[in-house]
Amino acid sequence: MKKGDMGRKRRSMAIEYKRVALAIVAHEYAHGREKIKGIIDYYRKHSAWDIHRNELSQPFVMPEDLVGWDGDGVISEIYTVEDVKNMASLSVPCVNTSSSELAINFPSVRVDNHEIGCMAAAHLVECKLDNFAFAGPIELRHVRERYEGFSRTLEKNGGRCALVNYAPRPSQGQHISEELILPEKLIEALDGLELPVGIMASSDRVGFAVLEACRKMGLRSPEDVALIGVDNDEMYCNLAYSTMTSIDPRARKVGFGAAAMLDKLMSGEQLEREHILIPPGRIVFRNSTDMTRSEYPEVARALRYIRNHANEFIDVTNVLDVVPVSRRWLEMKFKAEVGHGIYQEIRRVHVERAKELLETTDWPVSRVAKESGFNNTERFEFAFQKLMEMSATEYRKQHS
Repeated sequence: MKKGDMGRKRRSMAIEYKRVALAIVAHEYAHGREKIKGIIDYYRKHSAWDIHRNELSQPFVMPEDLVGWDGDGVISEIYTVEDVKNMASLSVPCVNTSSSELAINFPSVRVDNHEIGCMAAAHLVECKLDNFAFAGPIELRHVRERYEGFSRTLEKNGGRCALVNYAPRPSQGQHISEELILPEKLIEALDGLELPVGIMASSDRVGFAVLEACRKMGLRSPEDVALIGVDNDEMYCNLAYSTMTSIDPRARKVGFGAAAMLDKLMSGEQLEREHILIPPGRIVFRNSTDMTRSEYPEVARALRYIRNHANEFIDVTNVLDVVPVSRRWLEMKFKAEVGHGIYQEIRRVHVERAKELLETTDWPVSRVAKESGFNNTERFEFAFQKLMEMSATEYRKQHS
């Protein structure tokens, strides 16, 4: 073969990259970042994409920046009338990932907000509360859908929901709302609630603000206010006055699904469904809904300690360090209330933590063992097999 022919053959075998823009305007929040991780998951495994950069060489753009752009496809968050106009002006397919009703004419993949509300209500009902409230600006569609799912589920269970509503404060022009409120107004609204109360916050940002208001009012969480948020944003959840229980909305699945949908559209394929709802994942349990009640406060304190150290190696002696009673007495009362001993509860909580990590990370089993409180992989594998009746690797395959 001649030298020139070889060069032409190499060029003909070159990969043709699709030029894709990410107009994910909420990328600084956990929800937006998780979407982008899902997009990356997809195109690394399935497609050759060249992600469009803005003028500062950043991989994110605003919808208005794409006017006149001649790429191949867009994954966007559409919030405003102007966004609709800008996206409609493009001659390339666009997949929307926001919950705005303005984006109804665009193919979309988004979270199932109604189901998120149902899940939050069911969790607070399990806390055996009689009073409930929802905090968030229901003028926003995704907030309204969460409120409707929450309140209707409570009604089915004989509960009633008060509404802590307020108008959103816009940020970044008119694209997204921070869902923020002045603390004074939030304190005033919370002051009228009958305690103890279970509150669903429309997001972790709202939940953080509610718990801060509770702190200023001298209210305890979860004893006076049990709260559940949405997004599982670890910064807000772990910096909150009482570490915040939160729902994982599976935004990463939204990003993955949106990328798969765009890939089909760019290839000229017909979509089986133009609008897809992604159901929420799990509830990440933290202190703000830990309504551990016991006839004996020592048992409740032991349970809280174990749950708060799900990612650390602890044993029964560590529990006795914070609950200074005799081991025999605590073991007896603990087993009577919980149904099994202290060591068995430590192991159960650590395995639950391991299940979460196996579902949400690609860490090797050795790291999962360490991050879920086991001091060696062999003990982890033995405990996991005994409780789950399958290996950690088998569990990951089933839930990936």
